[in-house]
Parts: sequence; structure tokens; C-alpha cells
Amino acid sequence: MDTKHLILLAAVAAVLTGAVILLGVVEDRQEVTLKEGSYVLQGFNPEKVYGIYIKQGDESLTFKRRDERFILTGTYDYPVSNEQINRIVKAIADIRCAERVTADERNHGALGVAGEKAGLVVSFFGESGQKMTGIIIGRDRPGFPGFYVRLEDEKQVYLSTDALPAVSTNTVDYIRRDLPPGRKSDYIRITCQNGSGAFSLDLREGRPVVENIPQKQRQDDRAVTELLKTLQQFPVRNLYRKDDQPALNWPARLEFHRKDGTVYRVELAEKDGRHFARTEAMKDGTATEAKGIAAGGDKGQDAPQLSLDSVGTFNRDHGNWVYEIDPTWMRTARMKQADLLE
Repeated sequence: MDTKHLILLAAVAAVLTGAVILLGVVEDRQEVTLKEGSYVLQGFNPEKVYGIYIKQGDESLTFKRRDERFILTGTYDYPVSNEQINRIVKAIADIRCAERVTADERNHGALGVAGEKAGLVVSFFGESGQKMTGIIIGRDRPGFPGFYVRLEDEKQVYLSTDALPAVSTNTVDYIRRDLPPGRKSDYIRITCQNGSGAFSLDLREGRPVVENIPQKQRQDDRAVTELLKTLQQFPVRNLYRKDDQPALNWPARLEFHRKDGTVYRVELAEKDGRHFARTEAMKDGTATEAKGIAAGGDKGQDAPQLSLDSVGTFNRDHGNWVYEIDPTWMRTARMKQADLLE
């Protein structure tokens, strides 16, 4: 063998030796990084997430970021609450390693982390659609708070330190309940109209007070408190596109008045034993102005006051939808003033 060939073989051997050393360093670094208490998702940046895929059994959901919000893609392209998305991302990003369990694929099935038979799969995607990372959630370990977990593209299985907060694949769980939005303490008045009946609750003193009580009567504090608690919770069962719903009659109306002058209106309907609601926001009680803002019209002096959950954003997110609600809630919401007095 001539000198030229010997030099070439020596160079190749040096490169291969370097590669083996490099692989050893990577393995050692992983061993050190994923020690007890370390995050399973190393270097994960939630701010870079533009898509989320969740699968459990035969159920799956896909979310995509559109502007500053996430859309549940599919039949409706429904805008979900950012808080719901944040809970999912945080739940996965916070998974910590208690111990390394096995890298043998033959054990994946028994641990619930084997591909299609996995308990829960959550994948994250970047802005251009590239997959950032994915994680497979398996069974719990009996007598231990954590669960078995592995990255989609790796064989190594870990045991987590803690239980996983609920991550749902049920569409209904992602319907927004911010009707009305914000903190309860932001509201100063609630009015209810139902046919010829009407009443108002004054909330400014931190205690609900029925307005315009007739002489020689007083409010039933327990009934008023129960009504207020009901009105501040919105039990949504399902949602439909407004254009897909048949014509409904909306005889009842609730209006929630906030300190900043924003009014959130919820109109109620009933058809064939089912109950529905639609909603809109307005500034200072002027629906026309609110719709102009939502459509991108002249915002005038109100523009600096608009926040993410205010008139324009609220109408954009809720204006195309009709919500099906629990009939018990409807009956309570329609309560007459006489029922609140004693």
C-alpha cells in the first residue's frame, strides 16, 4: 500500500474516532441533563408554538395559532381561549423526570407509550409547520404520583415526578366560557328582561341589591345570591355557527355592565326543549358603535380603552356563534323580580 493510501486511511480513522468520542459526549450530556427533577422537554420554548396536535384513542384535536389567538381547526375553526392553550402547554412543558426506566421498545406497550396504542400524544409545531417536539404519555405507576413518558422520536422511557393535569380531546371542553369575560368584581350592574318582566341587580357595594324594590317588601338575600352565582357561570353544552342555526326567537336578555362602561349582552332562546344563547359587547350601551369597532371602523376616543377581552375582540370571537346551554341555567336566569323578594 503506497504512502498516499496510508495517509487517507489515517485521516478517515481520525474522523471516525472523533465521531465516536462526540457521540459519547452527547450520551453523557443527556445522562447528566435528565437527572431527577430535570424537564423531559429540554430547550422547549412555548413562545415558538404555532400548532398543537392532541390524540387519545380515536379522538384527536388540532389547534393552530392565528394572530394572537389559537383556532380549533376542523368543521368550525373555533377561536379557543388562550388560557386553555396555555394550560396545555404548561402541563406538558412542566413534566419532570423522576428516573430513567427503559430504552427497550419491547417494554413500550406495557408502559402505555407504544405509538398508536399510547395513552395520550401531544405534538407541538412551529410557525412554518415543522414539528418542534412531541411527547407520549403512558400509564401511571401504581403507588407513585407520576406516569411513564417518552419523546415521540426517542426510545427512552422516563417516569415523571408528578401527575399530569387533565388534557382533554373533547371539543366541548374548549368552548369559551368567558360570557361575560374578566373578573366578577369588574361588574357593577346586571339587568334581566324576559317578556314583560324585568329586574336589575346593583353590584357596586360588593353585595347584590335588587333595584326598585316596592314599598313594604325586601329582597330575599339567599335567592339573590343564588341568582348572581348562576349568572356568573355559563354552562355551555355545545356550539353552532350562527348561519347554520334555524331562525330563533330571543325573548330574554341579560346585560352585564362593567366599570369601564362596557356592556356584555346575552340573549336567550328556546326551541324544542333546547336552550340557546348568543352574545355581543358594546361600549356605553351603543351596539352600533361596538359593531363598527369589531368591523375595523372608526374607534374614536374609545380606542385606548380597548383591551384584549373588550368590545372589538369579544365580538370578533363570539359574533358568529350560537351556544347551547343547560336548561336549568336558563330557568334561573329568567327568574322574575317577585321571586327575589319576600
